[in-house]
Amino acid sequence: MVGAAVATVDKNMSREVFRKERLVLEGARAAMLRSDEDGVSVAPVLAGLVDEYGRLLRQSRRLVTMGDRMQQSLNALNHDLAVSEQKYRGIFENVAEGICRCDADGMLVEANPAMAEMFGFYDSESFLEAVPDFQSLFCRAEDYELYETLLAADQLRRFQVRLCSPESGRLWAEVSASVMDDREAFPGGIVCVLADVTERKHMIEEMRRLARTDSLTGLYNRGHFMELTERELARSRRTRSPLSMLIVDVDHFKNVNDTYGHDVGDKALVTLSRVLRDAVREIDVVGRFGGEEFVVLLPDADRRNACRVADRILECVREARIDIGGKQVGVTVSIGLTACEDDEEDLDRLIKYADIALYAAKKNGRDRVEVYRRSGCHCRREADCMEAMAVRGES
Repeated sequence: MVGAAVATVDKNMSREVFRKERLVLEGARAAMLRSDEDGVSVAPVLAGLVDEYGRLLRQSRRLVTMGDRMQQSLNALNHDLAVSEQKYRGIFENVAEGICRCDADGMLVEANPAMAEMFGFYDSESFLEAVPDFQSLFCRAEDYELYETLLAADQLRRFQVRLCSPESGRLWAEVSASVMDDREAFPGGIVCVLADVTERKHMIEEMRRLARTDSLTGLYNRGHFMELTERELARSRRTRSPLSMLIVDVDHFKNVNDTYGHDVGDKALVTLSRVLRDAVREIDVVGRFGGEEFVVLLPDADRRNACRVADRILECVREARIDIGGKQVGVTVSIGLTACEDDEEDLDRLIKYADIALYAAKKNGRDRVEVYRRSGCHCRREADCMEAMAVRGES
């Protein structure tokens, strides 16, 4: 209904524009008609001019009508563009993801509020003043080089990278970007969409940490310790470097639980785990094997150096105390030690030999170290490091 009314109005306006010409044409035709009725001959040239004038008037009307329709189309197009711009601005200003536009040289031209907030700024203007180019957001130059490579190949989708900001520090972001066409009406450049995945990244890392660590002591659990030991064994074979293993077991741990309760037993395990971490190097691997049993892997350590570490652990454990309502209680440990001596050594053998040495330490009085030797005997770790036969006894 509205469209029809507008069309009627436009048609009436078209008629009004050519009212004078229409009246002249109607007057000329009326005069020619009267001349014919009076028997007066009208010159053919004059009749032709009147017809030509009428044809030009009709064409002019059609042109005006076409112009009106074109203007209507332009008005409708401008309206659609305004609506699209409003929608775009609504998305740009309110979307949770950060959106920015760079020119062909990588200089930041535009950024939405979410982008500014992501990097610790109050508004887009202050963000653009502090961060002139997109490259400055990258913590590492090699990450930006990879970003450019993926962008050039049109494969920059969900690229996870660590970004830096002068205001918010470091964050993990998922970056998607594409190169825009270089047109005269809309200059080319790059549009980037960033999602802050720092929380998700930390959650995944925490899940991984929980999957490979013991919940009580924070040490590596049995599965992850075995995995790391397999890697170190492979490296030891490849580089022909020494490797040693300790199995550490708390002496009379059942008595601790029965006498003081399991909460004190847990305190003892936590204390022992701290002592073990402090007594070894950063490259050494410490894990909880289960219950009151712990394992220590010593890369690049031969038997003699491993014995020194084991002695240090014994002394540190003896000095450690557990507070029980103001009362200080101590524990001791027994340690079984073995060293990797040939290329055929595997994880099962290392654990087996260290376990045999541990049982010997239990059998020979506890609070001591026994070393498994491939010759079928142990080296009892006393002052002179004398050798003793490997004896498998009771825990």
